[in-house]
Amino acid sequence: GMEREWPEGRGIFHNKDKTFLVWVNEEDQLRIISMQKGGDIGGVFTRLEKGVAAIQEVIKKEGKDFCLDNRYGYITTCPSNLGTGMRASVHIDLPGWAKEGTDALKKRCAELKLQPRGTRGESGGMQGHTFDISNKHRLGYSEVQLVQAMVDGVNALVKEDAELRKKHGI
Repeated sequence: GMEREWPEGRGIFHNKDKTFLVWVNEEDQLRIISMQKGGDIGGVFTRLEKGVAAIQEVIKKEGKDFCLDNRYGYITTCPSNLGTGMRASVHIDLPGWAKEGTDALKKRCAELKLQPRGTRGESGGMQGHTFDISNKHRLGYSEVQLVQAMVDGVNALVKEDAELRKKHGI
């Protein structure tokens, strides 16, 4: 029954600053997003925690709850989001890695348990040297582990990018 009420049964709701968004009946029935410019990952995560808790409180008042399986985690429509459903990402300029090539970046990201994308999502392609870098895994890890993997991996990529800039004379 997913998307059976398209287009009336879909929408996006956000706060005034557009740092907290909730998509209803997009790829998943509910996609909750916390984002902002800058590097305050803790602030983004705290806002997300509070927002999810507030949404869950409203849902529970209706006698329902998020679909959670003890073994598989949160059950979603999109199989790639099974588990925590957490996709922690940053948009970051990596000109050294861009010069090295998309295949090299994808390989290195896989080693770091990360996933590189273009800034326009999975189908947006890689353009220029700004990448959307996120955790690759969803299943079998906690939200904190996934955010930490993203932070650690991005820090490694930034350090390596400095060396690649020197190599390529950027």
